[in-house]
Amino acid sequence: MAAKGAHVRQAEHNETFYSQLLTTEFLDWAVTAIFYSALHYVDGYLATKNINPKFAHPPTHEVRTPLVGRESNLRHIWPQYRRLKDKSEAARYRIKHFTQGEVEGLKENEFEVIKSHILRHL
Repeated sequence: MAAKGAHVRQAEHNETFYSQLLTTEFLDWAVTAIFYSALHYVDGYLATKNINPKFAHPPTHEVRTPLVGRESNLRHIWPQYRRLKDKSEAARYRIKHFTQGEVEGLKENEFEVIKSHILRHL
């Protein structure tokens, strides 16, 4: 089980990967990278909470996603998290293509809201 610091480092690592992909033809992977960055910020936050270990270190999206909507400090970012997750799944499973502008918008309007909210609570 990773600690808060490990999740934050992974989130930063994924965000760097996103930045490298932004000017390539791999914008689907840029969306996926920024979603997984957000996921690790969420998991970093959960690692600091004194809650059931199943929820402090969610093993699957099926456990984590509803928790984001229910946990008092995370429900504020639920819409942004859900949109990023949905867009990442569209890229991975439904072969959705994105423009650079769409990807940058996801980072600014969804990811940055999640990141700043989580960092205020770590």
